[in-house]
Amino acid sequence: MRKYVLLASLLLAGCATTPQDCDLHAQDPSFLTKLNCATSGGYKQKVTEQEQQVLQSEWENERAKHDLANTQNRQQATSQQLTDEQAKLAALQSDLAHTLNSLKSKNIKSKEGQQEIKNLQELQRQSQHASSDREITAIEQKVAEAKKKVETLEQANTLR
Repeated sequence: MRKYVLLASLLLAGCATTPQDCDLHAQDPSFLTKLNCATSGGYKQKVTEQEQQVLQSEWENERAKHDLANTQNRQQATSQQLTDEQAKLAALQSDLAHTLNSLKSKNIKSKEGQQEIKNLQELQRQSQHASSDREITAIEQKVAEAKKKVETLEQANTLR
């Protein structure tokens, strides 16, 4: 009878363990705690929880990698767009300088010619501060219009 009482008390003492008590890395758990964790499935539950944490961490890691790849792709596209805009702006500034120099070299003395030189100089200043594709496109259109006027002025100057 004593054996049964001792066994019952051991089992009841083991039932008092919680899942936190069934930590696989716990320092010095008692024999009863180990026995109860093994028989009640506490160790299995702890392993399952840790596996879920690992799976969650792996999922978060994959998502972070995906987000990083997307960010790098957007950064690369933005860098390429910036490079394209800078090249476009440089070509525009070169064309503008060439047109302005051409107009100045023709020694056009008319008011309209002098006004066009001023307009081209203003476009040069604007092009130095252009920071978006929209601004660059607007300046390109103004330069195209100015080139037509310069051609008209050159033709009128040669007819004199």
